[in-house]
Amino acid sequence: MNAAQLEWDYSELAAHYEQRAPYHAEIVATLRDHGAPPAPCAAADIGAGTGRFTRMLIAAGHPVSAVEPNPAMRAIGMVSTPAAQWHDTRAEHTGLASGAFGWVTFASSFNVVAADAALDEAARLLTPRGALVLLFNHRDLDDPLQREIEHCIRHHVPHYAVGTRREDPTPYIDAHAAFGKVIDLCQPLRHRLSGADFVAGFRAHATLIRQAGTALAAVLAEIAALVPADQPVEVPFITRAWIAHREG
Repeated sequence: MNAAQLEWDYSELAAHYEQRAPYHAEIVATLRDHGAPPAPCAAADIGAGTGRFTRMLIAAGHPVSAVEPNPAMRAIGMVSTPAAQWHDTRAEHTGLASGAFGWVTFASSFNVVAADAALDEAARLLTPRGALVLLFNHRDLDDPLQREIEHCIRHHVPHYAVGTRREDPTPYIDAHAAFGKVIDLCQPLRHRLSGADFVAGFRAHATLIRQAGTALAAVLAEIAALVPADQPVEVPFITRAWIAHREG
């Protein structure tokens, strides 16, 4: 799969992706509490990136088929998460076996796929009562530091839009006949890291990079001025997850 064919090309972002915050440590257990099947059922992690959520599924006992079309992201994932089976395919046409998976997950990837086609493919992959899971990490923008950062971004990128990653995907799932009621889950977490790593994480912030253009360097410099590189910073996040079950 040629990365140039992808609307969102993460090739230049891959090296910084591991600086992004992890999902809440208990999110897999929480999803099981809301009906996601226990291990050892198989999971298909769609848009697996560098394997951040893939690793959580494997640690919880699920064999994982990881779908990632971007070569740079997939190369990192194959090294960091060799226990997964990696596939150079796409969300809309994974090439995976029909009805073979108890989980189909989109971890920070549903915003970059064709929603209707990806849901059709997820329905094809899932067992009856298997779980469709969509999840994202969102910085808590009510936090004072995060408000300052948003001000920095909008100072340099006046028409900045947060994009579809902060939209509720429930209407897409509700409109699809294959899935039942959507359950919306939120788990707050605090991610502690160095100021340097925090700023580096913005180099994997595709929504910002696409819109900032030549202003990106100024944005990053202003954020860096708020968080000294050699000091730790504690960043509040919310892991948002949506789960719905395959009917029939």
